[in-house]
Amino acid sequence: MNKGVTIAGGVVTGIFLLLTILGSVIAGSTVEELENFDDNPAPYYTPSENGEVTFTFIDDDRQGSVAFEVLLDLDYVDEDKDGMIDNCDGFQVTITDENGIDVTENVSKMDCWYDALYAEDPMHDGKVIHTYVCDTYFGSDDCDINSNYTITLTLRDSNETKNFVLFDNDAYSVAMLTALGDDIGAALGGGALATLGCCGIPIGLIILIIGLAIGGPQPQPQMMMGGQMPMGGQMPMAGSMPMNQMGGTLPMQTPVQSMQPPLSSGATESTVPDMAAAYENQFSQPPTE
Repeated sequence: MNKGVTIAGGVVTGIFLLLTILGSVIAGSTVEELENFDDNPAPYYTPSENGEVTFTFIDDDRQGSVAFEVLLDLDYVDEDKDGMIDNCDGFQVTITDENGIDVTENVSKMDCWYDALYAEDPMHDGKVIHTYVCDTYFGSDDCDINSNYTITLTLRDSNETKNFVLFDNDAYSVAMLTALGDDIGAALGGGALATLGCCGIPIGLIILIIGLAIGGPQPQPQMMMGGQMPMGGQMPMAGSMPMNQMGGTLPMQTPVQSMQPPLSSGATESTVPDMAAAYENQFSQPPTE
């Protein structure tokens, strides 16, 4: 086992496992929030008083504003099959600016058209959209930013005012898109984090397996004496006597030195025996019996 590689593999695996758990928790909690998302438009309703509502046109991003909606309590039906919601055209909307000037034609558009798909899933609890006001996003209504406008609803035949509800569709849309954008972004981020962790775990496991499979660093070779490793892994110091297995001192062989024969007593400092003559004399005479 290679300890360093094994530890690295364990650390990498642990990090990616933690990322997987964290991403899963974030994505799971966000999905739960989306399931419980509150899209109730009620906070964006403004009921009229004596058939009138005054609002301020605001377009902070200058990208246009979705229309305000004039809502009436009518049954969403078209029994006469003329394409219009029954009784819707019996009401008239009048819009004046803050100077009291009638600007209805410049800032509004009557709806009242019947849509079978909308009838199956009404957004406003059965209320009918009679008129769109200040639609500068999909339409070209001439509404001035930060200007006040007053909407009045009357019966066409008698000019009698009738109460209605004004729905701020632009504010509602911005709030929903912001909330959904945050939740969806968090869900996508958590999902991406979990995916990254899942993809990284196998990498950590591979490193871990490699560390367990390969060997560690090889030991350094040491010098040996007489075919045996010195005890304790240490070399004997110079001048010390080698020890046998019983702890005694091994005998050391005394080096043999060449011996020279002593000089004869008759020799003098200036007389040296003639060794060559003696050798010749020894081998020139016949052997004796």
